Amino acid sequence: MTSTPENPVPRPSAAASGRLKRRLGRAELTFDASVLEILVDRDPENAAHLTALSALCTRLRRYRRGLEVGQRLIAAEPDEPQHRYRLACTLSLSGDVAAACEELLAAIRLGYRDLRAIERDADLRRLRDDPCFALVRDELREAHDND
Repeated sequence: MTSTPENPVPRPSAAASGRLKRRLGRAELTFDASVLEILVDRDPENAAHLTALSALCTRLRRYRRGLEVGQRLIAAEPDEPQHRYRLACTLSLSGDVAAACEELLAAIRLGYRDLRAIERDADLRRLRDDPCFALVRDELREAHDND
């Protein structure tokens, strides 16, 4: 349809345009996750693919799948603190605050030291609201003192 002065093409409202943009963004993430699933099926130990898939699962709110992928990452690279941190985020988002606390403590014991990220990461909001978060702060302070 072409626009003419007598018959202008209607423009979508800002709200409709925003909804379309969100849908397209979600479709892109879903496509990317599908591609990564294929890559992970072909190379199940590829940490880069697993890490990217884990992040996409979180963004798409596929927490159950994100937990599976996070556990695979930890099995593949058990001494990588970033994997424990990401798993703690997913556990917190899924509502398992006690397990999230344990994974975050494990990340700190393995060398994770970014207190600023822990205090600001929206994925850890539930964990920060829980009394067990005091254990995380204590463990991080002790780790900093011992570094």
